[in-house]
Amino acid sequence: MMPLAPRSIHARKRPLAIAFVFLMELAWALVVATPVHTWARRVWGGHPNGDSVLFAAGARDLMVWLGQNDAALAVTARTSIVLLVVGAVLMQLPFGALVASLGFGRVVDDGGAGQIRSLRLRGALQIGVSAFLPLAVLLVLGSIASISVLVLGGLAASGLDHVLTEALGDARSFTVRVVLFAVFAAVAAVIGVVVDLARAAVVRESGLSAINGTASPAWNVMLRGVRIALKTSRASLGRATLGWTGRTIVGIALLAIGYVAADELGGGSGLSLTLLFAVHQAVVLGRVALRASWMARALVLVAPAQDELARVPPPPTT
Repeated sequence: MMPLAPRSIHARKRPLAIAFVFLMELAWALVVATPVHTWARRVWGGHPNGDSVLFAAGARDLMVWLGQNDAALAVTARTSIVLLVVGAVLMQLPFGALVASLGFGRVVDDGGAGQIRSLRLRGALQIGVSAFLPLAVLLVLGSIASISVLVLGGLAASGLDHVLTEALGDARSFTVRVVLFAVFAAVAAVIGVVVDLARAAVVRESGLSAINGTASPAWNVMLRGVRIALKTSRASLGRATLGWTGRTIVGIALLAIGYVAADELGGGSGLSLTLLFAVHQAVVLGRVALRASWMARALVLVAPAQDELARVPPPPTT
């Protein structure tokens, strides 16, 4: 195994790794959907039209169903939330394997000439396992930081809106509110970019440690990842943010396509249901590919700073 040069890191070269993450997310999505599916089947299984009535215009049956005093609602909601949280943490393992596949390759002796091929699934998963704890900690800390900024932005924007309403009027004060919240949302997005740079650095360090036969505590690996991310941000935050923003815009466009498809095909059965499922899964696969593309870019950005840091000699001992 060997680290790839930045110019050789491309998500399009790792379609199998992208497909693997997509399948893992699909499998866990089925698990998360099971409680809701079981509840809906118990309530609507005897209806002539099944649960298709829940997609009818006006959503009358849906509101009546959710508004009933049914203990299953609370149980289903709690179970789904727990599964979502657990899934977000567990998905750090295939995510780490994906980043490892992007950043590393294996040398294959092909007629005397060494050819660099993609990592086998086992090798990528081994790196993902070693990076799991630092990635999970970064997920938690990054989520707390971003949510805190958004909550603070919402409170600040709401307070400023109320203060300026009499002086500027409702329309202008609301515009100020939206603009101020957008500033806080941009800060939260930048935090997400820095955290992703740290994730790339963590997985790359885990791979380098596997090559060198060394190991470090998970907390130290996470801290070094953050240090490398901050060092990279000082030099390349603009490029990183632009790369993240472009892929995010495309991802939002894919979500819009999925929304339109659900609006046109939702509630049907047979062919329309099959088409809706296909469109939704294509959207999910596209977003996974965009995520892989962004992480490939993050690896390219952190690699020079990480290699430079690794070459710094330790301070002399006294």
